[in-house]
Amino acid sequence: MMLAGAHWIVAVATLVLVLLVILMHYEASFRLRRLLQRNRSLRRRARIMVLLIGLFFAHIGEVWLFGVGGWLLFNYADLAPSGGIGALANPDLFDFVFLSIASYTTVGFADAYPMGPLRFLYGTEGLLGFMMITWSASLSFLEMQHHWQNMEQDK
Repeated sequence: MMLAGAHWIVAVATLVLVLLVILMHYEASFRLRRLLQRNRSLRRRARIMVLLIGLFFAHIGEVWLFGVGGWLLFNYADLAPSGGIGALANPDLFDFVFLSIASYTTVGFADAYPMGPLRFLYGTEGLLGFMMITWSASLSFLEMQHHWQNMEQDK
């Protein structure tokens, strides 16, 4: 069975957003790690704070990419009749960002759920968000491990 045109548009947009998020997260992780390696003079706590704040803002940017993407699709890909957010008749950009946060973190909320073709976009975002969060956790663990090793050496 052929997918309707809106489904194809959402599928292609989802692929583009996934690639952008992975690239964004790679660049943020790579640059943060390089910053920490170059600045060995930073105090241990400052190193952890720089890493966590940097990763937090990377995740915020990634959430906004999907939020804006969903909002653009809703408004410009003629998805309004069959898609949207839950019971909201006229969702605005911040409603789509809220849905993106709920999807990215895999928390989900009863009052914010995608409808129609947008289910694919936000369902994929849930998987991608889980992957990006675990990537950040891995990088944070490596920095904490380095931090703990230095603490042991200082004793």
